[in-house]
Amino acid sequence: MSLIQVKEIPFDIKSNSTFEINSRNVNYFTHGFFKYPCKFIPQIPHWAIQQYSKPGDLVLDPFAGSGTTLVEAILNERTGLGIDFDKFSQLLCRVKTTKYDKKLLTKISTVAKNFKIREEKNHDFLPDLHNLDHWFPKQNISKLSSLLGEIEQYSSDKKCYNFFLVCFASSIRKCSFADDVSPKPYVSTRINKIPFDVKEVFLTNVKTCLKNLEKFQAHKLGKSTIISNDARDIKNKKYDGKVKLVVTSPPYINAFDYVRSLRLENAWLGYYGDSTIIDVKRKQIGTETVSHKEYHEIEETGIKKLDKIIKKISKKDKKRAYIVQKFFFDMSKNMLEIKRLLKKNGRYVIVVGNSNIRGIEVPTNELLVEIAKNNGFSLDNMFSYVIKNRYLRIPRSGKGGLIKKDWVIDLVK
Repeated sequence: MSLIQVKEIPFDIKSNSTFEINSRNVNYFTHGFFKYPCKFIPQIPHWAIQQYSKPGDLVLDPFAGSGTTLVEAILNERTGLGIDFDKFSQLLCRVKTTKYDKKLLTKISTVAKNFKIREEKNHDFLPDLHNLDHWFPKQNISKLSSLLGEIEQYSSDKKCYNFFLVCFASSIRKCSFADDVSPKPYVSTRINKIPFDVKEVFLTNVKTCLKNLEKFQAHKLGKSTIISNDARDIKNKKYDGKVKLVVTSPPYINAFDYVRSLRLENAWLGYYGDSTIIDVKRKQIGTETVSHKEYHEIEETGIKKLDKIIKKISKKDKKRAYIVQKFFFDMSKNMLEIKRLLKKNGRYVIVVGNSNIRGIEVPTNELLVEIAKNNGFSLDNMFSYVIKNRYLRIPRSGKGGLIKKDWVIDLVK
């Protein structure tokens, strides 16, 4: 693999090129507001937005996640449209694309410093987490509950309130016994972690976020909004034929469980907890949470290469064969929805990694291109870039595989 060293992706790209993007500038503006797992680097949507749209155009991300595409859209004076099933993702997207004037920034700073976070027993706001003492020291449980109570006083001031909720969510992992490196929460039996103080971490998060925002005070921004919670059934007809560009990084097949990864944050925010997590997991594209009834009979997709791969996996693991099949069925539904929303000659740029399921290679990029062509898209280009400093570097015993590079699929309606 011959690597092309670049600081940013060029506009003129030879097909099947592989880039190494030598830039550590990935957390500017609001990009670094929360350590979201598996988010793609802002250089990709920035390249696509500059290449295929102009100020005022609609730019959509149907798997919005942490809002990377939406942030790049508003930074470049486009209108960002987001879709995600996860309520925390929606919150994060809203906060990261909100316009903050100097008066609001001053208010946020002043209010946060005056929060009274008490250590005495406080169970007014407790998360739906089994074995809560396993995850948090007792004093931090009380302090987190107390901090939530302080934040709730500003629930009528949505910009302030949402900002504080994101800073609160960013504090949870550091204030717990959960390992800080692994994207999935677990308490290490080898490393004795000492949780940080709640108020100290929270105020540091507020300060860091405010500092990043202050640098962009004079920057003209576009707007952003969440338009749906299901990329397979968008329903919102308002934007039919009006979207200029779609840039997204869909979930990887059987490689990452976002719901489980964000379990602690969502529980404390009250979006879902241990009693409802299974129902939420089922909503993910690429979910492993499927019943035996669902994968008892596996249909053919009509795509020879894909059906051959599914058959091979099925001999080793019928459940995962079904998961692979369902992923591509779901992505086909998504492509039809995107085709409806896009303008003529509009672009759909998909960032995806290939997988190794039960020792069998799944060339996700090639299979998505074939599905896209079957759904009326044409392929303009496809290239890759090396993943660096990714918050997803955990081998999964042949279940998901270690993803070393991402493919960028450039489709035209």
